[in-house]
Amino acid sequence: KPATVRLTPVASGSKLFEGLPSSFQVARYHSLFSLRDVHPAELIVTAETEGDGVVMAIEHAELPVRAVQFHPESILTAPDHGLRILANVVHDLAASTSSTGGGKVNGRIAA
Repeated sequence: KPATVRLTPVASGSKLFEGLPSSFQVARYHSLFSLRDVHPAELIVTAETEGDGVVMAIEHAELPVRAVQFHPESILTAPDHGLRILANVVHDLAASTSSTGGGKVNGRIAA
């Protein structure tokens, strides 16, 4: 069942949430979530739900790898914020691609 939750970016310096407010509405279409206490040390929690602290975004400490557990493209996500997240991804991917010589990091395609 579609639901909206309040998201709070929690890691300063996350490129994914640059230019966004400290809290905004996002869409969740499922009840899946990751458990913070079983993440490898390389994965940093960058956003969580307000109130119950459910992990909503992570990123790798060194590689240009980020993941979200919500839908930035959804009409239920605050439209300006969802578009900003997508623009941040495209901008960061373009920067990673140009700086790694064809989008590869350690011989693997950067995501």
